[in-house]
Amino acid sequence: MVLKLKKIIWVSFVSANIIAVLFYLLACLVPFLDAGKHWFIALLGLVFPMLFFAVLCFFIYWLIKKSRWAFFCGAALLLGWQQISVCFSFNTAKTFNVAKKPETLRLLNWNLSSWGETDRVKKVNNMYAMIDLIKKQDADVLCFQEYLYYKNMRYRDSINAVLKEAGYQYAYFAKTNYTERFYTSAVLTAVVIMSKYPFADTAQFIYNKDDFAEPLIYADIKKNDQIIRVFTAHLQSLRFENNEYDALHILKNPGRESINQSRSIVWKLKQGYKKRSLQAEFLNKKIKESPYPVILCGDFNDVPNSYAYFTVKENLQDAFIKKGSGFGRTFRFISPTLRIDYILADKKFEVTQFSKIEVNYSDHYPIIADIKIANE
Repeated sequence: MVLKLKKIIWVSFVSANIIAVLFYLLACLVPFLDAGKHWFIALLGLVFPMLFFAVLCFFIYWLIKKSRWAFFCGAALLLGWQQISVCFSFNTAKTFNVAKKPETLRLLNWNLSSWGETDRVKKVNNMYAMIDLIKKQDADVLCFQEYLYYKNMRYRDSINAVLKEAGYQYAYFAKTNYTERFYTSAVLTAVVIMSKYPFADTAQFIYNKDDFAEPLIYADIKKNDQIIRVFTAHLQSLRFENNEYDALHILKNPGRESINQSRSIVWKLKQGYKKRSLQAEFLNKKIKESPYPVILCGDFNDVPNSYAYFTVKENLQDAFIKKGSGFGRTFRFISPTLRIDYILADKKFEVTQFSKIEVNYSDHYPIIADIKIANE
C-alpha cells in the first residue's frame, strides 16, 4: 500500500513537472504568434513569471536529487531565455540622480488615469499633487496618457500655466475619439507630449474609430542641433470594470457569478489581443518610416513577453531592462509582475538612468529615463 502511494505521488509530481514545462514553452511562443489569432496562447504570457518560477523550482529540486529530470527543466529554461530577459532586469537597484548632464534628454511617461479620477479604488482628482511630483523630476519631455482637462477654459488654462512655469513651453495634444461617450463635463485628451525643447513637426494617427485606444502621436524635438522623433502611444485598453478586477481575486472559489465574470474577462482579453496586434504592427511601421532616431513612450496594456511588445520594440532598447531592476511593475493592481508602461529608445542612444516612482495617485506608476544624445 505504501509503495503504491509513493508511486502515485511520484507519477503526479512528474506529471505536474511535464505540464508546467509544456505551458512554459507555449508561453515562450507568444512573441512569435499573432496574439489576435492565437489569443489562448497569448493568455499564458500573463502568467509567464509564475510558470518560470514553477519550472525553476522543479529544476532546483531535480538538481538536489541529482536526477536526469534536471536536464529536462534546464533545457526548457534556456529555451525561454528571450522571454526571461525582457520580463526581469538583473541590474541592482540604484538611486536616481536628479542632476542632468547637458547631453542628456530626460523623459517621463505616465498614464495619469485622468489625474486619478478613473482610479478604480479612490477616484480622487490628484492633479495638483501629480503636477508637483512631475515638476520635481525635471524631465525635458513629458509623455502622458489619459490626460484630463476640463471644458472650462479658465480652469484648463490654469493647468497649462503651472506646467509652463516649469519650462514646458511646447505641447501637442490629441483627443480620444470615444471620450464624448463617457464625459459630459470634461474631455480626455488621448495622449500628450510636452517639451522644454521646440517641435520641428507633429502628427497624429487614429488606429480605428471603434478602438478603445488613444491616438498615436509624435513630436520631432530639436536638441543640440539634432531632431529626435518622440512617439507616445496608448494601445487597446481592456476596459475592466471593478467587479471584473474583483473576480480575478476570487476565481479560486468560483461560483456562478464569478464564472460569468470570468467569461467577460476572457472575452475582453481576447478582443484586446486582436486589437493590440494590429495596433502594434501599425506602430512598428510608423517607427520604421521615421527619418530620425526614435524614442517611444507609452502604455501598451500588455506585458513584456507579448506579441505587441516584441512587435513594437523590435530593434529598440528597453530603458527598464538597461537600467531598471526586478520586474518593474507599473500597473498597481492584479499582479506584482504587470509591467505595461515603457520607454524604448533607438540603439544609437545610451540609456544612463531609469526609475519607477511608486505613488498611488493613478492606476499606473510614472517611469522616467535619462537618454544620452550623442552629438553628430
